[in-house]
Amino acid sequence: MAGGPIGPSSAYPADTAGRLFPNFYAGAGGNASSHDEGLGVKASLDADATWELRFPMPPTIPTGTLKLRLLALANATSGVAKVTVKDANVAAAASPSAATLTSETQASLTWAAGDADKYKEAKITLTSTPAGNDMLVIALTFNTASWTLAQISTWIPTIIWE
Repeated sequence: MAGGPIGPSSAYPADTAGRLFPNFYAGAGGNASSHDEGLGVKASLDADATWELRFPMPPTIPTGTLKLRLLALANATSGVAKVTVKDANVAAAASPSAATLTSETQASLTWAAGDADKYKEAKITLTSTPAGNDMLVIALTFNTASWTLAQISTWIPTIIWE
């Protein structure tokens, strides 16, 4: 049985240079619910920057493949954003800051003409195999190498099983 989505219980911008920030994306559609809250990343990223995330696991883990689903929004008609995920499962009575994180395959999201104000999606399969009531620790690193997105982006991370 598929499961999720589960949002993060904690999101810490591990950056002191203003590259990362809590953000509200203001959609241009004009309806009565045109804003999304998420993880902000500056335009024209000039150095790698990491959001530190915690996802509490449910008491019973769904069947299927564990994935981090990322939705991203930007008022952009061109550009590429690069992100690398590192993850670890942490049980109660263990240290989340001492857990060894496993690096996953880097994801690229590309904006083109007509993509402004539309969700871009990436699903990253995670190596971790959490048990019920564990905490999933994730480092979400936005990579400056080959980053060409010249607009502020807002990212919405969730955990799913497919």
